[in-house]
Amino acid sequence: MIANSEQLNVKLSGVPGPDPGANPLDADPRSLWRVNRFDSPLDLSAVPTRRRAGFDEGKKAGKKALKERGELLADLQEVLWAHEFAAPEDERKAVVQAIAARAPEKDEDAARRKELLGSKVEKLLEELKPGPRVLLVLQGMDASGKGGMVKSVVSMMDPLGVHVTAFGKPTEQELKEHYLERIIRRLPRPGHVGVFDRSHYEDVLVPAVTGTHDADELAERVETLQHFESELVRHGFVIVKVMLHVSASEQLDRLVSRLYRVHKHWKYDPSDADARREFGTFQTVYSSLMEATDADYAPWHVVGADRKWYSRLVVQEILIAALADLNLRWPPADYDVEAERRRLLEI
Repeated sequence: MIANSEQLNVKLSGVPGPDPGANPLDADPRSLWRVNRFDSPLDLSAVPTRRRAGFDEGKKAGKKALKERGELLADLQEVLWAHEFAAPEDERKAVVQAIAARAPEKDEDAARRKELLGSKVEKLLEELKPGPRVLLVLQGMDASGKGGMVKSVVSMMDPLGVHVTAFGKPTEQELKEHYLERIIRRLPRPGHVGVFDRSHYEDVLVPAVTGTHDADELAERVETLQHFESELVRHGFVIVKVMLHVSASEQLDRLVSRLYRVHKHWKYDPSDADARREFGTFQTVYSSLMEATDADYAPWHVVGADRKWYSRLVVQEILIAALADLNLRWPPADYDVEAERRRLLEI
């Protein structure tokens, strides 16, 4: 377990974990696949899908590291949960303020945000309770490994402190609302880790590929997402965005294999074949969208995902680093520990 610290550090200095030497990757995991590390304009066809950046060992060693580091991930998540539940109020405020400082807002930005989001969405955001929480956004083509990431990595954390949402097509009611309303309803509460299997980015990706929105409308939606995420950060959100980058050939193998296994038929949808026809278009849209919305307060990582075990290890390490950055401590007891111990033993 993580040791209690003498003093809370709220500098959010970017330390890659409480024990950097235990990181199985040979670099800060956030630097290996960060979108801004690749040439601009981003071209996904030039981003490798099978490379094991930062890890020279094979699948067996990778799975072992995933399991071992999963214990640390669970500890860090529990500290986050405990902090929200029992930390002194001044410490809770200090952490939120430190996170919010990552996305300062000018007056003109606030005016533009209100114009883009509208009064309904603004009100919903104002009603969000401030507090530290993590939001992991998972994007990727069909069969890129989003569900497996939840099953293999996210499941290592205490389910009481995790909120997973898989976004599908909007319902008839949701289509009548602002497209961000359903997103806001599923945001994690303070002290929680939220995971979006697909997300608000679908509201740009799909219209861009299908051609239902013109260039100006799409540009406005991109700007809206930028303001939306910066406002979340000011409420205490730590946002981590990951695009699981699978090759066309690997995706085909995975989709076809679903049709050969009865227990995988439910995961296949005929629309998967339609989307595959637009594979190149999706890649182009993803490239421009991620580059436009990559920010230090809400970074994008495009992780090569042809090797499932490797992509899971990388995402786990990114989560560990994001949680460790908060430098939280176990909340101190607000009672006499020794006296309570004696009292229990006397019963």
